[in-house]
Amino acid sequence: MSEKIAVIGSGISGVSAAYFLSSKFDVHLFEKKSRLGGHTRTIFIEDDNNLAIDTGFIVFNNKNYPDLIKFFNLLDVKYENSDMSFAVSNLISKIEYSGKNFLTLFASFKNVFSYKYIKMIFEVYKLYKLCNSFDLENNQNNITISEFLDTYNFSNYVRKFHIYPLISSIWSSNNNNVKNFPFVSFVNFFKNHGLFNLSNRPQWKYVLGGSKTYIDKIINLNLFKCSTNFSITHIYRKNSKIEIIDMNKKKYQFDKIVLATHADEALALISDATHEETDILSKFIYSKNTAILHSDQKLMPNKKNIWSSWNFIVKSKKNNDFTLTYWMNNLQNLKTKKNYFVTINPPFQPSTIKDITTFEHPIFNLSTLQAQKELYKIQGKQNTFFCGSYFGYGFHEDGIQSSALVAKLLGLNLPWTRDKNFINRLQFNVNNEV
Repeated sequence: MSEKIAVIGSGISGVSAAYFLSSKFDVHLFEKKSRLGGHTRTIFIEDDNNLAIDTGFIVFNNKNYPDLIKFFNLLDVKYENSDMSFAVSNLISKIEYSGKNFLTLFASFKNVFSYKYIKMIFEVYKLYKLCNSFDLENNQNNITISEFLDTYNFSNYVRKFHIYPLISSIWSSNNNNVKNFPFVSFVNFFKNHGLFNLSNRPQWKYVLGGSKTYIDKIINLNLFKCSTNFSITHIYRKNSKIEIIDMNKKKYQFDKIVLATHADEALALISDATHEETDILSKFIYSKNTAILHSDQKLMPNKKNIWSSWNFIVKSKKNNDFTLTYWMNNLQNLKTKKNYFVTINPPFQPSTIKDITTFEHPIFNLSTLQAQKELYKIQGKQNTFFCGSYFGYGFHEDGIQSSALVAKLLGLNLPWTRDKNFINRLQFNVNNEV
């Protein structure tokens, strides 16, 4: 009889873990919400031919999402090319630009004669060149991005109008959190994604029909049990067994458990957490961000010629305000005459709202970076396994790679050959017995 494994959480980490493990174990996936998918969330616009629009996970690429691509191909998930243009619209400082071409770079004509703006362009080039050639193994492994910028005398202007908006947009983080972002993570991510290159950047993709497509394909295979609206109050590890207690005080017993939730949620669920689990998992913190799907172009740049897929918007003098608007027509090649936007943390309520939700995103700092290096210490102890995007940079590829590692630790061969570099990066020892 197969061992029973509980998988908690149904984001990319949870559903992929359940998929991998179902080939050897009796798997039961638990989700506290009414729907599966976590940050994979597709909304269908009924009054626009049931148009599918993603509000969480949207894009990926071949170079940086190798396991996700293999997973999608295995499931026969269809995808097409997307656009990843970026614009900054700071209406307080009256600066608007996009990096699409020369005309959009100088969309605000006054910037042609602005010393600070021209200097910013050269500083961006300096930053990209410097970071591209930086030896991370021997330098700056424990400093923040702001400390690095201080060291190399980058102006406040380039920070305010380019560097911080870019980091904020990628990691859905406010100004204070961005300043404390680990420099090593910034450089590694930007290097790997070709963001320091002015050309030859990866071609981004989106899922045809909405990202929910891959969730549906997995569930329709009926490889494992699945329970939604399932609220867990306690998890205990007793006599080499796992005991789960729900909100009705009903008990469920398993041989092993995979916690595929956010790190803070995993810690909250484990009622008998060890000192080591508490110490490591408590270092991961999250911020809540409101995402609204709408058609109000007041939350886009004023100058329509710079409209981009990603638009960093500043409409308030508050230093920590973070607002990002995705132009979904551009990102997903929507077949409609109407514009649709997803705005993160809008400064005012937009008109024509189609959907509102809240996402939690990891906040990365030097403490988080250290905790990532220690995650292997708690992996597999007391038949408890962990996976999630917090193992890496907080994205879909990190989630599926962390679940793939759990599968390997449990003796499974994946449907494709794995890249061992990721195992080394996360400091997993897959040869250890668990």
